Amino acid sequence: MQNSAVMSTFAERPVAIPSPRLDPADGEAIRLGAVSLASLRPGAQAEPRAATCSLYFQVARSALGSVAGRPFRLDAGCWLVTLSAASRIEPMPGGQTLAFSFPADLLSRRLASQIQSRVSAAMPLGSAAKMCLELSRFHLAQNEAVAPSVADAVGESLVELAKLAIIEQLCEKRVESVRETVRARIQTFVQRNLVDPDLTIERIADRMQCTKRYLHKVFSDEGQTLNQYIWAQRLERCRSELCRAEQADKSITEIAFACGFSNAAHFSRSFRTRFGQPPRAYRRMMGAH
Repeated sequence: MQNSAVMSTFAERPVAIPSPRLDPADGEAIRLGAVSLASLRPGAQAEPRAATCSLYFQVARSALGSVAGRPFRLDAGCWLVTLSAASRIEPMPGGQTLAFSFPADLLSRRLASQIQSRVSAAMPLGSAAKMCLELSRFHLAQNEAVAPSVADAVGESLVELAKLAIIEQLCEKRVESVRETVRARIQTFVQRNLVDPDLTIERIADRMQCTKRYLHKVFSDEGQTLNQYIWAQRLERCRSELCRAEQADKSITEIAFACGFSNAAHFSRSFRTRFGQPPRAYRRMMGAH
C-alpha cells in the first residue's frame, strides 16, 4: 500500500476521537446540511445509499470493507472515497472509522469520473483531507446541536473540503486540478449568495476576478451552464427549507423569495419540473405544513 511509512506512523499512534455529539449510537449519523457524519466502532457498519459520495477516514487501527464486490483494507492514517451504493465498511477490533457522505450530484462529472476510476483505492491523508477530517471530528464532538443555518454553512464547507481532498489526491493533470479548484470556489460563492436575487454571472466573474467567458469554460463539461447550476441550487435549497419544521409558519412564497426567487409562478413551475410535484404537495408529503 502506498506511503507505508505515513500509515505505520498513524497505526502506532491512533487518533482519538472524542465522544460524538449527543452520544449517538455507533453508526448513527448526525446531519450538517447535506452532509451526514458518523463515527463507527467495531460492530457498526456503514452502507451508503444510492447517488451518494462517501468518504471513509480510518482514525484507529484498521477496517475491512468492499466496493462493488471488491474487498479492501483501510489502515489508520488513510482514507477512501467511493460513489458506489454497493459498498460497506466495518472497523476491526480496536478500530475506529469516520464515515462522511453527501449527495453525489454536488460533484462535477469529471471529478465523479476520477473517483470511479480509483475504486477501493486507499490514500494517505493529504492537507485538504486532514482539514476535512478535523472539521468532521470537531462537530462530532460537540455536546449541543447547532442552529440549522450554521449546520448548513458547515456542511457546505465540508463538501468543498472533500472536493479539494479528492482533487488533491486523484486529479493527476495540473490543468484538471486548477479547473476543479476554480469550479469549487465558484460553487462555494454561489452557495453563500443564493439568497441574493441579483446573483449574476457578471457579479461572480467580478468576485473571481476573471471573465464571463472563463466562467462558462470552467462549467463547460458539467452538462449544465453556470446559470442553470445557480437555479438548480436555489431549488434544492427551497426543497430543503420546505422540509424544516421550524419553517412551518412561513408561506411557500416567503421561502422561495428567501432562497433568491423573485417570481412565485416561475418558482412553482421550476419546482414541479425538477421534483415532479408542486411545492405545496411536496411540503404536505414531507409533513411540514
